[in-house]
Amino acid sequence: MNAGLRGKSYRLIIGVMVAVMAFTRGFGQGKLLDGYIVSAKGDTIRGFIRYDGWGTSPMTFDFAKEKSGQLEKVGPDLASRFFLAALNEHYVSKRIGILNIDLSKTYDLAPSFEAKDSVTVYLREVTSGPKAVLFEYLDLTEKPHYFLEKDGKLTELLYYPFYKLMSGKKYLIEYDEYARQLPALLADGTDNGPVRGYSAKDLGRYVDRYNGLNTSVKRTKGAAESEMEIDVYVMGGAEGWKETGLNLDTKASFGAGLRINLPRRFHNRYFRIMFSSLGRISEMKLYGYTFGENISLHSVELGVGSYIGSGNIRPNLGFEYSFPIDGWRTAILGPHVGISFRRQLSLEVTHFANFSSLFSDDVTFFSRPRISLNYYLNLNKLFKSGK
Repeated sequence: MNAGLRGKSYRLIIGVMVAVMAFTRGFGQGKLLDGYIVSAKGDTIRGFIRYDGWGTSPMTFDFAKEKSGQLEKVGPDLASRFFLAALNEHYVSKRIGILNIDLSKTYDLAPSFEAKDSVTVYLREVTSGPKAVLFEYLDLTEKPHYFLEKDGKLTELLYYPFYKLMSGKKYLIEYDEYARQLPALLADGTDNGPVRGYSAKDLGRYVDRYNGLNTSVKRTKGAAESEMEIDVYVMGGAEGWKETGLNLDTKASFGAGLRINLPRRFHNRYFRIMFSSLGRISEMKLYGYTFGENISLHSVELGVGSYIGSGNIRPNLGFEYSFPIDGWRTAILGPHVGISFRRQLSLEVTHFANFSSLFSDDVTFFSRPRISLNYYLNLNKLFKSGK
């Protein structure tokens, strides 16, 4: 494959993986979680809220009094706040100002930091106490912004990177006013030290200290949906391969790897990497050489995908890029599909289609599939149970 085709193939790989991540967002990840809403009149109503893995702060949500009951679209006019018990998360309706600062633009002058637009959304409560509350707002690009509420006043803690043109060169400027805002807003407390970073963790700990809360106490409810998780997994199955000058009959296939499950609002999506092997085989049998040595059939596989739905039984789909060590076959770029039980035991079919055929006449688009059984062991839970 020449350099031009290699460049095109790499761009295709990246494009396909991005498309898969965007495509899987279209599937309903919603699950009904136990919780309650607080009506505009202050009444608490228990029921079930559909959690959609919000990438942006929700303006409305679906609520039902019974799990099998009719879902009702609820907005700030009906509910001032709601609570998701499984995730231990509170959401509160607030009207906030929006700054229109675009990282894709290059500014000749520094952009305005005065809010010209406003919107009413449900903000996630990062932490709360008797004197101050910290909220998180996720904008349309899924970027977090944090707001501090104290004495009934809501203030955005400003952090906005932007590109500015200076003397004909483009520079990345970080407007990090939050590092001065937070100590000033909480100056009546005992902790006026520096703010470590613009994150829910760092800002939340600062506000907790101001509220006199123990920052070593961590919320553990709903960890499976609110934290990034890492699984180690093993694979066993059978596969074969055929292309010009190569014919591999079906053989046992084994592998081991890591899967990264994305946190909270992306909880159904994952990345994974695996080392797989079909053992050793003679070049004579594989390529039809008159003489040949025994060679190892090893590969490294990179994957991205998503589970669909929220039950114990979940289908999953995604894309794999499998490249052979020592080049014993053509690289594979194609889909994988499967069905899993609690995302721990998964039956999958891979390598049945190959987009690399667009760049090589040696392989066909449809190929011999690999059928495998995968078992995933959650490292997060393993480490927690060992403490």
